[in-house]
Amino acid sequence: MTPSSIERPKTLDEISNALCKATDEGHSVIPWGGGTRIAIGNIPTSYDTALDLSKFQGDIEHEPGDMTVVANAGVTIGSLNTLLGDQGQRLPFEVRDPAAATVGGSVASNASGHRQSSTGGIRDWIIGMQIVLADGTVTKSGGRVVKNVQGYEMHRLHTGAFGTLGVVSQVAFKLLPTPPEQQSVIAWFDNQDTAQDVGMSFVNGLFNPEVISLIHGPIAEQVMIEAGETSATEEVWVLLIRLGGGVRSIERQVNEIVGAAGARGAIGYAVLSDINANVTWTTLEDAEKKSHTIIRMTSRTSNALAASHEIGASNSGGDKRISTVCDLGFGAMTAVANIATDAESSTFINSTVSTIAKHQGTYLIEKCPLDVKYNMDVFSDVGNSIDLMQRIKNQYDPYRTLNPGRFVGKI
Repeated sequence: MTPSSIERPKTLDEISNALCKATDEGHSVIPWGGGTRIAIGNIPTSYDTALDLSKFQGDIEHEPGDMTVVANAGVTIGSLNTLLGDQGQRLPFEVRDPAAATVGGSVASNASGHRQSSTGGIRDWIIGMQIVLADGTVTKSGGRVVKNVQGYEMHRLHTGAFGTLGVVSQVAFKLLPTPPEQQSVIAWFDNQDTAQDVGMSFVNGLFNPEVISLIHGPIAEQVMIEAGETSATEEVWVLLIRLGGGVRSIERQVNEIVGAAGARGAIGYAVLSDINANVTWTTLEDAEKKSHTIIRMTSRTSNALAASHEIGASNSGGDKRISTVCDLGFGAMTAVANIATDAESSTFINSTVSTIAKHQGTYLIEKCPLDVKYNMDVFSDVGNSIDLMQRIKNQYDPYRTLNPGRFVGKI
């Protein structure tokens, strides 16, 4: 879809005026940040104006002593982490392609990353937000300092709403210290039950890995190759783990992981060098990003693992184009497929969605062929909640100015 006009505001007043004008003229507006997640969601019913917020950056307000930061929507996650890193701090969450992903787009789309295994999702670290409504009204919720936050956390309503209720213009985050050392470990198994049991023993153990992902399928094989290893069997389940902490703490954690993997019959394991670790994690991100069809499930960890097991079993010895990635500490599973035709993609989606429903999960079809997307809602069915969501949409955006049709139920 191509807009008839593009607005590139640099100030809050310019954002407000652009939205007020669009609403008065009956035009639809789609906010745009770094474009990394712009394809996620249902197909909008109209697209008159692109609101490009990439130039709305301004000053970053970092308070190292309070461990908080306030940034405008156009600031990229990568540049923000670079600034915070100079003070030994970081954002508690990760997103894909941080060099391009912006604060506003990441929050609006509730962007996910593998570190959620230890720190949770992006919404858990927001303490305040500034929103520009469809009529140009500027509103705020929360605060800039943790101890001063009060009232209803209305910013949670906008996190993951894909800009359908208002444009995220500024966000205040809580921060975490950067760990002195990081270390990645890989272990691979020929049995999923064993692999997940070993992984969950770390999640529920004496230390909490920063990231712990269980990978199966072609992506698992790619990750092993980039880690400098080769698979000894046709099918492998790979545990990819990243640790953070002091030097002695890291040494102890590595020893426990290696010992547990060896005792439980791992085919192999390796402690990765910094170079191999960076390449391996990049390979995982790229493989997910380049897949033709991506479905993300959220549920209890046990349910996500059961769904992953079923998807893996149904493709065992058969279709080698399908992979699953489970973030064990968070209860998220991503099913990805490199499928060429619309018919095959539709079959894969229907089968995977059915499996997710059986295991009491919610889902978001993050990527699929356009012709397939036309005929479905890419979000889970929310049941009777859709009536409440419609009323909220009518209250915040009665003229359907913002991202019309893009969110759950094609609101």
